[in-house]
Amino acid sequence: MEALIRMGEMKIDGFINPGHVSTIIGERPYEFVSKRYKIPQVIAGFEPLDVLIAVYMLAMQIIRGEAKIENEYTRVVKPEGNEKAQQTMSEVFEPFDTSWRGFPVIHGSGLRVRRKFEEYDARKRYEDELSRLDNEYKEPAGCRCGEILRGLVYPDECPLFGKACTPRHPVGPCMVSREGSCNIMLRYGER
Repeated sequence: MEALIRMGEMKIDGFINPGHVSTIIGERPYEFVSKRYKIPQVIAGFEPLDVLIAVYMLAMQIIRGEAKIENEYTRVVKPEGNEKAQQTMSEVFEPFDTSWRGFPVIHGSGLRVRRKFEEYDARKRYEDELSRLDNEYKEPAGCRCGEILRGLVYPDECPLFGKACTPRHPVGPCMVSREGSCNIMLRYGER
C-alpha cells in the first residue's frame, strides 16, 4: 500500500483492505497509512453486502474528512488479529526484499523461511530445479496487467483484452484468476 502511495502515479482516496489478510494481522498494521498519508481505510469481507457496506463506510469517512482504519468485517477480524498465527509466522518466516507484478522491488515485502526451518523450505529443497527456471516475472508483450494492478488503466484499455487474452487462454495474470480485474470485466461487462 505504501509503495503504491509513494509511486505517486494516482490519487488514492481510500483503501478497502482485505479481510483474509486482516484475519491474521488485525487492524494495527494499517494504522500508519491513515496517520502518515491521511487516507481512510475499511477492512472488508468478500460477500457483496460486505463490499457495499465498506464502500459506504469509506464514503462517509471521506465526506467527514476523516482518515482512520475501520473494520466492517468484525465477525472475523479482531483488532489484534490472530496473535498465535502472527507468532508462528514470525518464528518460521523472515521478511526480505522482493518484487511484485507491476511494481519494483519493495523493501521487506516478501517472506522467506528462516534458516532454522530450511529443511522445510521448498526453495532450498528444489534449488537445482528452480535454478533452471527464469524466476524473474516479465510481463508478456502487449500485456498491461501491471498498470491495471496499479489502477492506472482499465482492463479494456489493454490491447490483448478479450482478443488474445481470455479466461480460456489468459496471457497475463489479471486474466488467469476468476478474481482478476480482466477476468471480472470480461465476464460482467461495463466498467
